[in-house]
Amino acid sequence: MSSASRAVRATVLTFVARRLGSRYLPAVLAVAAILVSLPAVGTGLLNDDYMQRAIAGGPSPFVERLTANGLALDRSTALGSVLTDLYIAVDPQRNLNALRAYGALPWWTYEGYRVAFFRPVAALTHWLDHRLFPNSPSLMHVHSILWFAAVVWLVAALYRRFIDAAPVAGLAALLFLLEDGSFFPTMWLANRNLLICLFFGIMAVVVHDRWRRDRWRPGAILAPLCLLLSVLSAEAGIATVAYLFAYEAVLMAGRWRSRVLALTPAVAVVVLWRLVYNVLGYGASGGGFYFDPVREPVGYVLACLQRAPFLLAGQWTTVPPELYSFLPPTSRIALWLVLSVLTVLIPLLLWRFLQSHRRSRFWLVGMVFAAVPFCATLPMSRSLLFMAIGAFGLISEFIAGWFADTWDDCGRVTRVQAVYARPAWLRGSARNLCAVFVVVHLPLAAVGRVMAPRVADRMQERVARTMDLGPLTGVEQQDLVVVNAPNPASFLYEPYVRAYEEQTLPRGFRLLAPGFDEVEVARPSANVLIVRSVSQGLFDCQRQGARADFVYFFRYLSYFRGPGHPLNVGDRIGLDRMTAEVLAVDEAGLPQEVAFEFAVPLDDLSLKWLWWDWDKRRYRPFTPPPVGDTVTLVGPF
Repeated sequence: MSSASRAVRATVLTFVARRLGSRYLPAVLAVAAILVSLPAVGTGLLNDDYMQRAIAGGPSPFVERLTANGLALDRSTALGSVLTDLYIAVDPQRNLNALRAYGALPWWTYEGYRVAFFRPVAALTHWLDHRLFPNSPSLMHVHSILWFAAVVWLVAALYRRFIDAAPVAGLAALLFLLEDGSFFPTMWLANRNLLICLFFGIMAVVVHDRWRRDRWRPGAILAPLCLLLSVLSAEAGIATVAYLFAYEAVLMAGRWRSRVLALTPAVAVVVLWRLVYNVLGYGASGGGFYFDPVREPVGYVLACLQRAPFLLAGQWTTVPPELYSFLPPTSRIALWLVLSVLTVLIPLLLWRFLQSHRRSRFWLVGMVFAAVPFCATLPMSRSLLFMAIGAFGLISEFIAGWFADTWDDCGRVTRVQAVYARPAWLRGSARNLCAVFVVVHLPLAAVGRVMAPRVADRMQERVARTMDLGPLTGVEQQDLVVVNAPNPASFLYEPYVRAYEEQTLPRGFRLLAPGFDEVEVARPSANVLIVRSVSQGLFDCQRQGARADFVYFFRYLSYFRGPGHPLNVGDRIGLDRMTAEVLAVDEAGLPQEVAFEFAVPLDDLSLKWLWWDWDKRRYRPFTPPPVGDTVTLVGPF
């Protein structure tokens, strides 16, 4: 490199360092967080938002229509009920039977299936929304965006407190802002809980540091209080403990006894919270989407092994964690192997830097342990926000170490080039890793953040298409029978969406089978229809090629009966006006062939039939075959 080139590079880096080191940067980034999130304002309501409106919105014709069909929880207007019930989607003691009787949950749902969360702090913000601006989802989204801006400001403050060089702290905060997974929690009102939980979690770490490093005594009480507010906003708040543990294990010196005692209040908060959580009957269990660490420890451990590489390597490389849900099994296993290697390889390449830089070890330990709670559900980009705090703290300090002369005027920076002086191959590998970090987390991340609203909209449109049943006029006294639902999970929200949009609600939904693959539909008698899978089972997807497809994601969403709760041949599930009998099952105990006996002949006017046409990607009217005949409905491939 010529002297002129070096001078230009130095000038550019100095300019960037000064801007990133500005004391106004946290405020600038908070404003930028608002600006990049503005597309969420016009999103409206999504999925759980409709169910939550039925609880927090107060008396309305919308709620009355749901109550008439047994779909509204009792006592749904009082503040106390909102705080306890807002995040109850399905509970065996509260609404599972009603949801399955109506058909919002399919007939194969496990009797103990539960998706019920205790998030009173987040619920309070939604209760306020429905009192201040009940008919303005746009203002509700603005409320969520302000929480995100507060998170970005607080993250910048956290980095400034922990990182000596102000420009490096600014770089870390900028990287966090560019994390594209932050858009979805502003787009989906029901996911505001993640932003609130993240805000109080970061606050807990900052206050804990003030208590331990500055001997600020109120921090001994305020840090556990912030942690409590975090876990009462979302279960993900447990990830806060990862950073508190990393703080005491890595950053603090002295006897282990004093460090363990410093963690005791945080551990006590989590233990007491979980005890109350269990006693009140909250949690997620019985399905395959969520695995509760307490109720399903074996399933949760297996889920951690399968999902953690998608989260950790996804954070390092920006490979979308959603690929876990969108790939066929063989391709998912292959990608899991690659990401598992990267999960181990990247820390190994950073090892010398980690050895020479204590704070980098703090960031790494916090990042890794913060991934553990999020393995309870499917890997998603929005799940990376807690991990991003540690990852971007480490990445920014590693990047700055290659340009130490530029940053050193503003604080102590570990000189990475000196750390990796020999051997040459290790120095080259570290330099290449630094280049990868710069490219994927700055220009590519900026493009991804700008494109995030459009990508999220397209994905939501694809899901919404599976919920578009048409106007369905005159079906108040009819059962809507769907032969092959492409996304059975969408029917949990369907009656709430239709009631909110003042569309006709049928007498009930009857989902016969998922539409994940080709099925044969036979009619042995006037009242009976048999649906059988052409492949291994009704929940199986044809495994052709390696392409990603929504059908695999829909399959995961529809695991209303987890792997520990198989069905058996001869099992009969009775619903009003229809009984399902399992005739054959696959190796996992999921249905392969099912007979459906209706109370009336299949041609009766009280039944309205639909089937999903994968070629047209829409629902079409279905005519049951004549007695003795069979028809085949094609699958997605």
